Amino acid sequence: MIHLFGIAQCDAIINWKYDGEITLYEKPDGKKIISLKNDQKNENFLSLKIVEETDNFFNVNISLEMSSKSYKGWIKKDKYIGAIVKQEQELMNLTLYTKPNLKDSNKTELEKWKSEFITIVKCEGNWTLVSFDYKGKRIMGWIESDKLCANNYSTCS
Repeated sequence: MIHLFGIAQCDAIINWKYDGEITLYEKPDGKKIISLKNDQKNENFLSLKIVEETDNFFNVNISLEMSSKSYKGWIKKDKYIGAIVKQEQELMNLTLYTKPNLKDSNKTELEKWKSEFITIVKCEGNWTLVSFDYKGKRIMGWIESDKLCANNYSTCS
């Protein structure tokens, strides 16, 4: 059974370090449309817009940054799909919320955190659920989507 969460709408990238193939399907667990991968030799990386999601798949518009051809379909959720937190300074404070709400008092505060690639788990309105490794353990929490940079070439600072 596929549980469809509905409209997601967030920008993301395939981590530039990932050299595997991304398979695009016509529907979750459906027929393969095409396989795409980062062109590391020419520094032409995959970027995408997540438009819908299920428990295990994102419905995306995906393309290589330096190409005019884009594809629509479903990709499996994985740790190489994500973004970078916009970097105000080299070491910064990062707040992750347990719910997509600034009034949420149950939150995680990371001090002197160095911005790095983080995995997108789920998109919800103006919020994105992210996860990443921090001091040897996997951290997960909600961040405002506009604090993320979906660009392999810049930190959007």
